[in-house]
Amino acid sequence: MNYCTIGALSLLLLACAAASPAQTVSTAKTAANDPFATPELWIKAEYLHWWVKEGSVDVPLITDGLVGESTTHVLLGGGDLENRTHDGFRVTFGYGSHEKINYEASLMALKSKTASNSVSSSGQLGSVDLLLPYFDAVSNRENVTEISLSPSYAGAAAEALTRNMTGVELSFVKPCDHRGTMSLDFVGGLRWFNLSENFTFTTSSPFIPPQAVDIWQTTDRFETRNNFYGVQGGIRAHWERERFRVGGAIKLGIGGTVQKVDVSGFLLTNDFNGLATTPQRFVGGYFAVPTNIGSRKRATFGILPEADVNLDYRITDWLSVGAGYSFLYINSVTRPGDQINRTINTTQSVSWTGELNAALKGPAEPSFDFHGSSFWAHGLNAGLTFHF
Repeated sequence: MNYCTIGALSLLLLACAAASPAQTVSTAKTAANDPFATPELWIKAEYLHWWVKEGSVDVPLITDGLVGESTTHVLLGGGDLENRTHDGFRVTFGYGSHEKINYEASLMALKSKTASNSVSSSGQLGSVDLLLPYFDAVSNRENVTEISLSPSYAGAAAEALTRNMTGVELSFVKPCDHRGTMSLDFVGGLRWFNLSENFTFTTSSPFIPPQAVDIWQTTDRFETRNNFYGVQGGIRAHWERERFRVGGAIKLGIGGTVQKVDVSGFLLTNDFNGLATTPQRFVGGYFAVPTNIGSRKRATFGILPEADVNLDYRITDWLSVGAGYSFLYINSVTRPGDQINRTINTTQSVSWTGELNAALKGPAEPSFDFHGSSFWAHGLNAGLTFHF
């Protein structure tokens, strides 16, 4: 069941639940001169359409020549995968009164999205050879390995990037200054935010008939997870006129971001077991090999500011409709494209040498180092608020 279906069912259930309590709301809270008087309990359900900072993979993955030569073209990699828009939802529960401290809990989730690109070659005479470029750590120069080679074997390669974002806020709202139609509140509490991304690079290099059918497939996977944990504080202001409310908020979260990177890679081939139907599996792809495969974790100082503006209209005593805009920023996250090291010692992996006894000889490359960058997300929201 996708987020759109979940959202629609949630709104329907909330509407049914709100219809009954609407008859018992006190006259003090539904007076015509104060249609936004805060009830004891309210639930806001929003649809989100957000844009995020691009998750580029700047490393050239497939070319038709050596990197640096004027005639070389990048056929795969080396740019943005264009999965920058996300749909999702946010649900906020509130409890309290207009004059006293209110308590809120909010859950936000953006739907997982995957973007991919691919390239292939038949390997027939006249076709373009697909080349995987790398910097050779042993010879200390640019080099390539063939993914397809005319007229021996065909080739295909694909890249895919998947992203997930979720967050939770637990807050209290303390009224600070209420003057007529203007209000100013202090917001404080706890916040968790998660950004998870998974980049996968796959290749296939089968022989061309009438040669025997074989399997030679590699997979490189770079997965990053960023969890921000912190306290946050800020101010929220709104202006009311009749049934309209215009509001905005600025919040700042301070805490720590736990960053985790998982690197894995493997080769599937039947070239060493007599071209059997079931291939053998060996550790190491092309960019993920024994020297950088593994799981690493670190914690960094995290800052997470957010700004929101909203416009609401009170339709009835128990229902409001609204729309708004949000901008979110976090100072440091790890992203999968930044963790790829194209300096490679090819002696260590069967996928590179084509030899079962492959073992590292020389520098331990690719090495692994954390690379962080800032991240932002912003977008539009529209939803309904149910007052009980």
